[in-house]
Amino acid sequence: MVGSENLQGVVTLKNNGVEVTGNADYGIIARNGYYYYPSTSSNNRRLVKYSFKDNQLNTVKQVPFTYQSSVSTYCWVDENTFALVGTDGARKKVLCSVVNASDLSVKNTELPIGAIPAGYSAVATRSLNYVDGKLFLTLAYTADWPNPAYPKAVVAIIDYASQTLVKQIEDDRSVGAGISNMWMEATVVDENDDYYMLSYPGWLSATMKSALYRIKKGTTEFDPSYFVDVEKELAGAGVALYGIGSGKALMKYKALPDDGTDAEHIMAYALVDLAKGTIIRKLTELPLDKGEMLQTITVDGNTAYIMVNAKNSKDYIWVYDIKNDKVTPDWKSPAATTTCCA
Repeated sequence: MVGSENLQGVVTLKNNGVEVTGNADYGIIARNGYYYYPSTSSNNRRLVKYSFKDNQLNTVKQVPFTYQSSVSTYCWVDENTFALVGTDGARKKVLCSVVNASDLSVKNTELPIGAIPAGYSAVATRSLNYVDGKLFLTLAYTADWPNPAYPKAVVAIIDYASQTLVKQIEDDRSVGAGISNMWMEATVVDENDDYYMLSYPGWLSATMKSALYRIKKGTTEFDPSYFVDVEKELAGAGVALYGIGSGKALMKYKALPDDGTDAEHIMAYALVDLAKGTIIRKLTELPLDKGEMLQTITVDGNTAYIMVNAKNSKDYIWVYDIKNDKVTPDWKSPAATTTCCA
């Protein structure tokens, strides 16, 4: 990626890169120069480790991956270990696969969570974080479509070493804690090991609002002094949350009401002070973003790269200078506007 120091020049994908969707799609996990892909499709149930060298995607190793019917979330436990969490086919059990990144050896276990409440039919796993020796797993209990979900924000706190349930906590002011895919983020563990969680009700509830919660380090309760009504502050539901350090985060939120079609999910971005529970400002330099459940923010040191599939103008990758709170387009040439954003 072009550095923020030089915003001039022409960028093209011609004769660069490689087609990967035949091998992997949504849910690729990148770490230390390798790419891990857990496939749960019925005809290709495998866990693959790839490297990318000399413009080629190369298979380093692959192993069968049949324990989970679906994977919706993951986290890194340490530099060589990550956990994949999903459900069984009936969506009654929460399943975890702990992976050694070096040799792809896998340890499988069923995670203990609270029973599915009466009147609801399934459990959905959402965001997963490793916090001070524990797994923080956000959950939603769902009913048969189109009925709304169990109307509470839920976090299961699980001791990592013993895989036992420490506590499961709930709050009835929102629903849809975390996010139910592997290519976006909706939780942040800051430098103090305080845990922040965005709720996004979406289809889970037509009436409950998006909110921010906090669990302070060393506790297993929602901080009673902390609750941010995101929709009141931004006039739109928060969709994703990306930590950028120093107690701050970038939030992707709905800037316009839905029109009922997938084509009109219009997003914008805001800078959040997590520790204070305040919206610092909206990033009004960015055009409105036509898209929703996509990985559009990548944080690298003091820089956040924001992909904008603009609703009413040209597409760019924008550079957010975290230290100086400054937003600029990464590439200014017309050539870049046709290739930078999907």
